[in-house]
Amino acid sequence: MKRIAVLGGGNGAQALAGHLASKGFPVTLFEHPEFRKSIRHLEDRKTIELTGAIEAKGTLEEVTTDPAAVRGAEILYFLAPSFAQEAVFSLIAPYLGRGQRLLLMPGNFGSLVLKETFGGRLPEGFLAAESDTMPYACRIEAPGVVNVWGVKNFMATAALPASGTGDFIASVQDAFPVPLKPAPNVLSIGLSNTNMILHCPTMIMNAGRIESEDGRFRFYAEGMTGSVCAVMEAMDRERMAVGKALGLDLLSTMDDMKELYSINGESLRETILNNGAYCGHGADSPTSMKYRYLTEDVPYLLVPVFQIGKKLGIPQPVTESIIRLASVI
Repeated sequence: MKRIAVLGGGNGAQALAGHLASKGFPVTLFEHPEFRKSIRHLEDRKTIELTGAIEAKGTLEEVTTDPAAVRGAEILYFLAPSFAQEAVFSLIAPYLGRGQRLLLMPGNFGSLVLKETFGGRLPEGFLAAESDTMPYACRIEAPGVVNVWGVKNFMATAALPASGTGDFIASVQDAFPVPLKPAPNVLSIGLSNTNMILHCPTMIMNAGRIESEDGRFRFYAEGMTGSVCAVMEAMDRERMAVGKALGLDLLSTMDDMKELYSINGESLRETILNNGAYCGHGADSPTSMKYRYLTEDVPYLLVPVFQIGKKLGIPQPVTESIIRLASVI
Protein backbone atom coordinates (compact mmCIF):
# COMPACT_ATOMS: atom_id res chain seq x y z
CA MET A 1 0.00 0.00 0.00
CA LYS A 2 1.28 3.47 -0.86
CA ARG A 3 2.32 5.66 2.04
CA ILE A 4 0.26 8.83 2.26
CA ALA A 5 0.66 12.16 4.03
CA VAL A 6 -2.39 14.38 4.44
CA LEU A 7 -1.44 18.02 5.03
CA GLY A 8 -3.96 19.98 7.10
CA GLY A 9 -6.17 19.44 10.12
CA GLY A 10 -9.58 20.71 9.01
CA ASN A 11 -12.78 19.11 7.78
CA GLY A 12 -11.56 17.81 4.43
CA ALA A 13 -8.14 16.74 5.68
CA GLN A 14 -9.53 14.68 8.53
CA ALA A 15 -12.20 13.14 6.29
CA LEU A 16 -9.66 12.07 3.68
CA ALA A 17 -7.14 10.83 6.24
CA GLY A 18 -9.77 8.76 8.05
CA HIS A 19 -11.27 7.41 4.84
CA LEU A 20 -7.95 6.30 3.35
CA ALA A 21 -6.81 4.83 6.67
CA SER A 22 -10.06 2.81 6.82
CA LYS A 23 -9.05 1.27 3.48
CA GLY A 24 -5.72 0.13 4.90
CA PHE A 25 -3.39 2.86 3.65
CA PRO A 26 -0.65 3.96 6.06
CA VAL A 27 -1.60 7.63 6.61
CA THR A 28 0.30 10.42 8.33
CA LEU A 29 -1.66 13.55 9.22
CA PHE A 30 0.54 16.66 9.30
CA GLU A 31 -0.55 20.06 10.58
CA HIS A 32 1.45 23.28 10.79
CA PRO A 33 2.82 23.68 14.35
CA GLU A 34 0.88 26.95 14.83
CA PHE A 35 -2.39 25.04 14.40
CA ARG A 36 -1.55 22.00 16.50
CA LYS A 37 -4.73 22.50 18.54
CA SER A 38 -6.81 21.31 15.57
CA ILE A 39 -5.23 17.84 15.72
CA ARG A 40 -4.26 17.57 19.40
CA HIS A 41 -7.19 15.26 20.14
CA LEU A 42 -5.88 12.87 17.47
CA GLU A 43 -2.29 12.67 18.68
CA ASP A 44 -3.05 9.89 21.16
CA ARG A 45 -6.15 8.12 19.80
CA LYS A 46 -5.26 8.54 16.07
CA THR A 47 -8.74 7.32 15.07
CA ILE A 48 -11.16 9.19 12.82
CA GLU A 49 -14.77 8.11 12.37
CA LEU A 50 -16.78 9.09 9.30
CA THR A 51 -20.57 9.30 9.43
CA GLY A 52 -23.30 10.24 6.96
CA ALA A 53 -22.63 9.49 3.29
CA ILE A 54 -19.62 7.39 4.37
CA GLU A 55 -19.68 5.05 7.36
CA ALA A 56 -16.10 4.14 8.21
CA LYS A 57 -13.43 4.32 10.88
CA GLY A 58 -9.70 4.61 10.23
CA THR A 59 -6.65 4.59 12.47
CA LEU A 60 -3.82 6.85 11.37
CA GLU A 61 -0.21 5.74 11.50
CA GLU A 62 1.04 9.10 12.71
CA VAL A 63 -0.35 12.52 13.70
CA THR A 64 2.34 15.16 13.83
CA THR A 65 3.50 18.75 13.41
CA ASP A 66 6.99 17.62 12.34
CA PRO A 67 7.46 18.42 8.63
CA ALA A 68 10.14 15.73 8.32
CA ALA A 69 7.33 13.19 8.56
CA VAL A 70 6.41 13.82 4.92
CA ARG A 71 9.79 12.54 3.72
CA GLY A 72 8.62 8.93 3.43
CA ALA A 73 5.27 9.64 1.79
CA GLU A 74 4.76 8.58 -1.81
CA ILE A 75 1.61 10.69 -2.12
CA LEU A 76 0.86 13.98 -0.36
CA TYR A 77 -2.61 15.52 -0.22
CA PHE A 78 -2.77 19.20 0.74
CA LEU A 79 -6.15 20.22 2.18
CA ALA A 80 -5.23 23.29 4.24
CA PRO A 81 -6.62 26.77 3.42
CA SER A 82 -4.89 28.68 0.64
CA PHE A 83 -3.55 31.26 3.07
CA ALA A 84 -1.50 28.44 4.66
CA GLN A 85 0.19 27.42 1.40
CA GLU A 86 3.35 29.49 1.71
CA ALA A 87 3.81 28.67 5.39
CA VAL A 88 3.37 24.92 4.89
CA PHE A 89 5.43 24.80 1.69
CA SER A 90 8.36 26.50 3.40
CA LEU A 91 8.33 23.83 6.11
CA ILE A 92 8.00 20.73 3.93
CA ALA A 93 10.10 21.81 0.93
CA PRO A 94 13.36 20.35 2.31
CA TYR A 95 11.70 16.92 2.53
CA LEU A 96 10.16 16.77 -0.95
CA GLY A 97 11.86 15.03 -3.84
CA ARG A 98 11.95 12.47 -6.62
CA GLY A 99 9.06 10.05 -6.93
CA GLN A 100 6.65 12.00 -4.74
CA ARG A 101 3.25 13.24 -5.90
CA LEU A 102 1.47 16.22 -4.30
CA LEU A 103 -2.19 17.12 -4.93
CA LEU A 104 -3.53 20.49 -3.75
CA MET A 105 -7.27 20.51 -2.95
CA PRO A 106 -8.47 23.03 -3.86
CA GLY A 107 -5.38 24.25 -5.67
CA ASN A 108 -6.30 27.92 -6.12
CA PHE A 109 -3.12 28.40 -8.20
CA GLY A 110 -1.05 26.88 -5.35
CA SER A 111 1.24 24.84 -7.61
CA LEU A 112 2.59 28.15 -8.93
CA VAL A 113 3.26 29.22 -5.33
CA LEU A 114 5.05 25.92 -4.67
CA LYS A 115 7.16 26.39 -7.79
CA GLU A 116 8.29 29.78 -6.49
CA THR A 117 9.13 28.19 -3.12
CA PHE A 118 11.70 26.12 -5.01
CA GLY A 119 13.09 29.15 -6.81
CA GLY A 120 11.07 28.71 -10.00
CA ARG A 121 11.61 25.00 -10.65
CA LEU A 122 10.09 21.96 -8.95
CA PRO A 123 12.48 19.15 -7.89
CA GLU A 124 13.46 16.62 -10.55
CA GLY A 125 11.10 13.66 -10.62
CA PHE A 126 8.56 15.37 -8.33
CA LEU A 127 5.04 16.11 -9.58
CA ALA A 128 2.56 18.63 -8.17
CA ALA A 129 -1.05 18.91 -9.30
CA GLU A 130 -4.20 20.83 -8.43
CA SER A 131 -7.89 20.12 -8.19
CA ASP A 132 -10.65 22.71 -8.01
CA THR A 133 -12.40 21.05 -5.08
CA MET A 134 -12.21 18.35 -2.38
CA PRO A 135 -13.77 14.88 -2.60
CA TYR A 136 -16.29 15.53 0.17
CA ALA A 137 -18.74 18.09 1.44
CA CYS A 138 -18.22 17.56 5.17
CA ARG A 139 -17.93 19.05 8.65
CA ILE A 140 -16.18 17.99 11.85
CA GLU A 141 -19.07 17.46 14.27
CA ALA A 142 -17.06 16.22 17.29
CA PRO A 143 -13.41 15.43 18.10
CA GLY A 144 -12.44 12.53 15.87
CA VAL A 145 -15.82 12.47 14.09
CA VAL A 146 -16.46 13.92 10.61
CA ASN A 147 -19.95 14.04 9.12
CA VAL A 148 -19.80 13.58 5.33
CA TRP A 149 -22.75 15.31 3.66
CA GLY A 150 -21.89 14.17 0.15
CA VAL A 151 -19.17 12.75 -2.09
CA LYS A 152 -18.23 14.14 -5.50
CA ASN A 153 -18.68 11.91 -8.56
CA PHE A 154 -15.22 12.91 -9.77
CA MET A 155 -12.60 15.67 -9.53
CA ALA A 156 -10.85 17.56 -12.32
CA THR A 157 -7.06 17.58 -11.96
CA ALA A 158 -4.10 19.13 -13.74
CA ALA A 159 -0.38 18.85 -13.06
CA LEU A 160 2.32 21.47 -13.38
CA PRO A 161 3.46 21.23 -16.13
CA ALA A 162 0.29 20.03 -17.85
CA SER A 163 2.25 17.37 -19.74
CA GLY A 164 2.55 15.47 -16.46
CA THR A 165 -1.21 15.22 -15.78
CA GLY A 166 -1.65 11.70 -17.17
CA ASP A 167 1.34 10.37 -15.22
CA PHE A 168 0.11 12.08 -12.07
CA ILE A 169 -3.40 10.61 -12.23
CA ALA A 170 -2.02 7.13 -12.98
CA SER A 171 0.26 7.41 -9.93
CA VAL A 172 -2.39 8.37 -7.37
CA GLN A 173 -5.74 7.07 -8.60
CA ASP A 174 -5.63 3.77 -6.67
CA ALA A 175 -5.07 5.78 -3.48
CA PHE A 176 -7.83 8.34 -4.02
CA PRO A 177 -11.54 8.00 -3.16
CA VAL A 178 -13.10 9.38 -6.38
CA PRO A 179 -12.13 9.27 -10.08
CA LEU A 180 -9.71 11.97 -11.23
CA LYS A 181 -10.32 13.49 -14.67
CA PRO A 182 -7.63 15.41 -16.56
CA ALA A 183 -8.06 19.18 -16.98
CA PRO A 184 -6.17 21.32 -19.52
CA ASN A 185 -3.84 23.05 -17.02
CA VAL A 186 -3.63 24.56 -13.53
CA LEU A 187 -5.09 27.89 -14.75
CA SER A 188 -8.24 26.06 -15.80
CA ILE A 189 -8.38 24.43 -12.35
CA GLY A 190 -8.15 27.77 -10.55
CA LEU A 191 -10.79 29.31 -12.81
CA SER A 192 -13.07 26.29 -12.28
CA ASN A 193 -13.30 26.55 -8.50
CA THR A 194 -16.92 27.66 -8.14
CA ASN A 195 -16.51 28.41 -4.42
CA MET A 196 -15.83 31.99 -5.48
CA ILE A 197 -19.28 32.13 -7.09
CA LEU A 198 -21.21 30.27 -4.39
CA HIS A 199 -19.60 31.74 -1.29
CA CYS A 200 -18.54 35.34 -1.85
CA PRO A 201 -21.77 37.06 -2.96
CA THR A 202 -23.80 34.99 -0.48
CA MET A 203 -21.61 36.24 2.36
CA ILE A 204 -21.81 39.88 1.24
CA MET A 205 -25.58 39.86 0.61
CA ASN A 206 -26.31 38.11 3.92
CA ALA A 207 -23.90 40.23 6.00
CA GLY A 208 -26.62 41.70 8.21
CA ARG A 209 -28.09 38.30 8.94
CA ILE A 210 -24.70 36.74 9.65
CA GLU A 211 -23.71 39.47 12.09
CA SER A 212 -27.02 40.06 13.87
CA GLU A 213 -28.78 36.71 14.27
CA ASP A 214 -28.01 34.67 17.37
CA GLY A 215 -28.44 31.34 15.61
CA ARG A 216 -27.15 30.11 12.30
CA PHE A 217 -29.25 29.76 9.16
CA ARG A 218 -29.05 27.38 6.22
CA PHE A 219 -26.37 29.09 4.15
CA TYR A 220 -27.20 27.38 0.85
CA ALA A 221 -30.92 26.69 1.19
CA GLU A 222 -31.88 30.04 2.78
CA GLY A 223 -28.98 32.36 1.98
CA MET A 224 -28.95 31.71 -1.77
CA THR A 225 -32.22 33.39 -2.68
CA GLY A 226 -33.27 34.41 -6.17
CA SER A 227 -31.53 37.79 -5.90
CA VAL A 228 -28.31 36.26 -4.56
CA CYS A 229 -28.33 33.68 -7.34
CA ALA A 230 -28.82 36.44 -9.93
CA VAL A 231 -25.58 38.04 -8.72
CA MET A 232 -23.87 34.62 -8.76
CA GLU A 233 -24.94 34.07 -12.36
CA ALA A 234 -23.60 37.47 -13.42
CA MET A 235 -20.26 36.72 -11.75
CA ASP A 236 -20.27 33.29 -13.37
CA ARG A 237 -20.63 34.81 -16.84
CA GLU A 238 -17.63 37.04 -16.10
CA ARG A 239 -15.55 34.09 -14.87
CA MET A 240 -16.40 32.05 -17.95
CA ALA A 241 -15.53 35.00 -20.22
CA VAL A 242 -12.05 35.09 -18.67
CA GLY A 243 -11.71 31.38 -19.34
CA LYS A 244 -12.85 31.81 -22.94
CA ALA A 245 -10.22 34.50 -23.49
CA LEU A 246 -7.63 31.93 -22.37
CA GLY A 247 -9.04 29.29 -24.70
CA LEU A 248 -10.74 27.40 -21.86
CA ASP A 249 -14.30 26.09 -22.10
CA LEU A 250 -15.37 26.34 -18.45
CA LEU A 251 -18.55 24.81 -17.05
CA SER A 252 -21.08 27.12 -15.46
CA THR A 253 -21.51 26.80 -11.69
CA MET A 254 -24.91 25.20 -12.28
CA ASP A 255 -23.59 22.60 -14.74
CA ASP A 256 -20.55 21.92 -12.57
CA MET A 257 -22.81 21.15 -9.59
CA LYS A 258 -25.00 18.91 -11.72
CA GLU A 259 -22.01 16.87 -12.90
CA LEU A 260 -20.37 16.58 -9.49
CA TYR A 261 -23.49 15.49 -7.62
CA SER A 262 -25.79 13.96 -10.30
CA ILE A 263 -28.64 16.40 -9.72
CA ASN A 264 -31.02 18.38 -11.92
CA GLY A 265 -32.42 21.91 -11.99
CA GLU A 266 -33.75 24.47 -14.45
CA SER A 267 -31.92 27.34 -12.72
CA LEU A 268 -28.94 27.80 -10.44
CA ARG A 269 -31.21 28.28 -7.42
CA GLU A 270 -33.24 25.17 -8.21
CA THR A 271 -30.06 23.14 -8.70
CA ILE A 272 -28.70 24.32 -5.35
CA LEU A 273 -31.96 23.43 -3.58
CA ASN A 274 -31.85 19.96 -5.17
CA ASN A 275 -28.35 19.34 -3.82
CA GLY A 276 -28.73 17.26 -0.67
CA ALA A 277 -25.04 17.65 0.15
CA TYR A 278 -25.63 21.39 0.58
CA CYS A 279 -29.27 21.63 1.57
CA GLY A 280 -30.01 18.28 3.17
CA HIS A 281 -28.99 19.22 6.70
CA GLY A 282 -29.51 21.91 9.29
CA ALA A 283 -28.11 25.40 9.87
CA ASP A 284 -24.55 25.72 8.61
CA SER A 285 -23.93 29.43 8.00
CA PRO A 286 -20.84 31.25 9.27
CA THR A 287 -21.40 33.39 12.39
CA SER A 288 -18.82 36.01 11.41
CA MET A 289 -17.72 37.78 8.25
CA LYS A 290 -14.16 36.79 9.14
CA TYR A 291 -14.69 33.37 7.64
CA ARG A 292 -12.87 31.45 4.92
CA TYR A 293 -15.71 32.01 2.45
CA LEU A 294 -14.32 35.56 2.26
CA THR A 295 -10.82 35.41 3.79
CA GLU A 296 -9.80 32.60 1.42
CA ASP A 297 -12.10 32.77 -1.57
CA VAL A 298 -11.72 36.50 -2.25
CA PRO A 299 -7.91 36.93 -2.22
CA TYR A 300 -7.01 33.48 -3.55
CA LEU A 301 -9.76 33.06 -6.17
CA LEU A 302 -11.69 36.22 -7.05
CA VAL A 303 -8.67 38.52 -7.08
CA PRO A 304 -6.49 36.30 -9.34
CA VAL A 305 -9.41 35.74 -11.72
CA PHE A 306 -10.17 39.48 -11.77
CA GLN A 307 -6.51 40.39 -12.39
CA ILE A 308 -6.15 37.82 -15.18
CA GLY A 309 -9.33 39.15 -16.79
CA LYS A 310 -8.12 42.72 -16.41
CA LYS A 311 -4.92 41.90 -18.31
CA LEU A 312 -7.02 40.29 -21.03
CA GLY A 313 -9.41 43.25 -21.24
CA ILE A 314 -12.45 41.34 -19.96
CA PRO A 315 -15.01 43.56 -18.14
CA GLN A 316 -15.88 42.17 -14.68
CA PRO A 317 -17.95 44.84 -12.92
CA VAL A 318 -19.89 42.46 -10.66
CA THR A 319 -16.79 40.52 -9.61
CA GLU A 320 -14.97 43.79 -8.89
CA SER A 321 -17.92 45.02 -6.81
CA ILE A 322 -17.86 41.91 -4.61
CA ILE A 323 -14.09 42.20 -4.16
CA ARG A 324 -14.36 45.87 -3.14
CA LEU A 325 -17.24 45.26 -0.73
CA ALA A 326 -15.45 42.28 0.82
CA SER A 327 -12.32 44.39 1.23
CA VAL A 328 -14.23 47.15 3.03
CA ILE A 329 -15.91 44.60 5.33
